[in-house]
Amino acid sequence: MKTVSLQPLTRVEGHGRVELTVQAGRLTAVRLVITESPRLFEGLLLGRSWQEVPALVSRICAICSGVHRVAAATALESALGLEIPPVARKVRELLLLGGHIESHALHLFCLTLPDLAGTESILELLRAGDSRAREGLALKALGNHIQELAGGRVIHPVNVEVGGVVRLPVREKLEALLAELEDWSGRVPPLVEAFADRHRYPPATPALGTRIAVDCDDFLLTGRSLRFSDGRVVAGDRYRDVLEEMAVPWSNTKHSRTAGRALLAGALARLENAAGRASAPVLPEPLDVGIHGNNMAQGLELRWALREARRLVRELLAVDADAAVRVEVRPGAGVGTCVIEAPRGLLIHHYALDDQGRVAAADIITPTAINQAAIEAQLLADLQGVADEASLADRAGRIVRAYDPCISCSVHVLQGR
Repeated sequence: MKTVSLQPLTRVEGHGRVELTVQAGRLTAVRLVITESPRLFEGLLLGRSWQEVPALVSRICAICSGVHRVAAATALESALGLEIPPVARKVRELLLLGGHIESHALHLFCLTLPDLAGTESILELLRAGDSRAREGLALKALGNHIQELAGGRVIHPVNVEVGGVVRLPVREKLEALLAELEDWSGRVPPLVEAFADRHRYPPATPALGTRIAVDCDDFLLTGRSLRFSDGRVVAGDRYRDVLEEMAVPWSNTKHSRTAGRALLAGALARLENAAGRASAPVLPEPLDVGIHGNNMAQGLELRWALREARRLVRELLAVDADAAVRVEVRPGAGVGTCVIEAPRGLLIHHYALDDQGRVAAADIITPTAINQAAIEAQLLADLQGVADEASLADRAGRIVRAYDPCISCSVHVLQGR
């Protein structure tokens, strides 16, 4: 028996490795070892005022800071019985779409495109004058620009507060953004074509895991319920009835399951669960590239996010400058949950407040924590029959990258062991 170790994982956010156990020439076990130190946020929040929570949790990750802030504010508003103004919802949704665009562009063009092009990094592509790499970085910059406009700054936004938003984006900047979005509408479809080419991906078994995503009337990023691919629809505040988390000794990220089965969250799960809905992007048929179909799904979501961003900017331009953007907040006791779609999949924030509005309990479940059991199962399934160690390492890296893991978000546990 021997162990083939892929260490460190490259072109992913955070630190980890893959350990492949080979016995008599056959792959018998796989471990995804997340070595990033536990972040302890759920413990750090205890006793904190409701006012501090959104800013604190946005520090869980710089890439995902916007969606963490929105999720925290929404969960706290639920706990306090608040209904925010419609215009504040639009500003928050624009912030989420900016994060979606930035994150998907980062994953596809900086982390995955080198696999498709047979290079070690995007730097080689840029030095060679690759137009896809250059345009991909420009698209990522657009996502950052949207986040800055809607959130007040690119990283760790300040415009979202419990009760709504601080202010509307400046009208002249919205007008300039709309022109920029119109320009991108024709540039993105050919830009993401490479990720839909099934011949660029290694052989794969079907993507494993029960799909989980936020359930909503249309293809959106927010909702009040969870939808599973086995047909279940469960209220978001009942998430603990259907999600089982357990610590494993080899990783600082918990494994998540439902009814004993691994789960899959992310763009692929969103699109498969939303199949048939009016505005949902349609995955190509047949989808015979396994988990690498998540790259295809992200490419489709980029087109969708740009279209939705144009719609929102037009709606915000029609808003009266004096429209209410925030409601009064009266602190007190309550319990609230937010289920929301981060770029990498389902994100859950849950808080209980005491009668002075201080955090008595906090629970955060992130997409990569949800996906870890499925990643290990997919590696074991897809790498069967691959004997060469170099091929094992290369294929393993591509499989893990297909999930677009955000490791910093995943190690939110109070105890890593």
